[in-house]
Amino acid sequence: METTKENQVVETQLATQNKTAIKKIGDDIATTVLDRVKELQEGGQLVLPNDYKAGNALKSAWLYLQTIETRDKKRALDACTKDSIANCLLEMVVRGEHPMQHCYFIPTGNQLTFWERYTGKLMRAKRDTDIASVNAQVVYEKDNFVYTVDNDGLLQLVKHETSLANIDNSKIVGAYAVVVRKDGSKRLEVMTMDMIRKAWEQGSMKGGSGAHRNFTDQMVKKTVIARACKIALDSTKDGYKEEAKETMQQHDNDEVIEIVSDSESQPARLEEHHDEFEEAATDADTASNGGRACPI
Repeated sequence: METTKENQVVETQLATQNKTAIKKIGDDIATTVLDRVKELQEGGQLVLPNDYKAGNALKSAWLYLQTIETRDKKRALDACTKDSIANCLLEMVVRGEHPMQHCYFIPTGNQLTFWERYTGKLMRAKRDTDIASVNAQVVYEKDNFVYTVDNDGLLQLVKHETSLANIDNSKIVGAYAVVVRKDGSKRLEVMTMDMIRKAWEQGSMKGGSGAHRNFTDQMVKKTVIARACKIALDSTKDGYKEEAKETMQQHDNDEVIEIVSDSESQPARLEEHHDEFEEAATDADTASNGGRACPI
């Protein structure tokens, strides 16, 4: 009995020490990121949205980080370098985003990688460009889908007639997104199913993940929305990516925290993890505010 009590005491002490160590790591990294954000702001190279509280976002991110595990069930906090963790947090803040709602942190080896959800792109497009909303629809084989090219060379929707009888994920021929600008004008983004599948084939799963197989219509919509938003975001002139990256290269002691700017530059194998995570998050995100461990 005495040995059992001693073991319990030791376990309690270790748990307490572990919590203390995690808190210290979190405080140190959060301080580093906030200091860097302050430098960027003071240098005129970063302007955060008025309603974005970096401190609150970092607190949420830290709670989320503690749930993330690698494939071999190691905590990301233990497996990933502090610099890569700080880089992810900084990327999140620079974009004015919140964890899980707009982005994920995915461990790959000893690096924690920032991954922006399509919801993050949509949020930034509505915040930073002239986009007011983006509405996507799937086109099935028997639908009557008609679009045209206007005098400005932009695609415009003429009509889309469909019915419940047409809905069949094995008979999707394409998708489109109606981009509504803040001045009320509109444009159309159209993708054939062949174009969508070629986009999916950029990932290691080649569009064969559970999300693509079981929720094809939803993945199709996400793809065309992301494309519409990316085009708008790429046309902005804020240049935060280049400015932020250049400034980070001047970090004290030459400790470069390089910002990975575009999801297209991420390793292809991340596609599988992202797709599976999106599948798990799609419905649950709207039903619960609780945390969710990264499924990799």
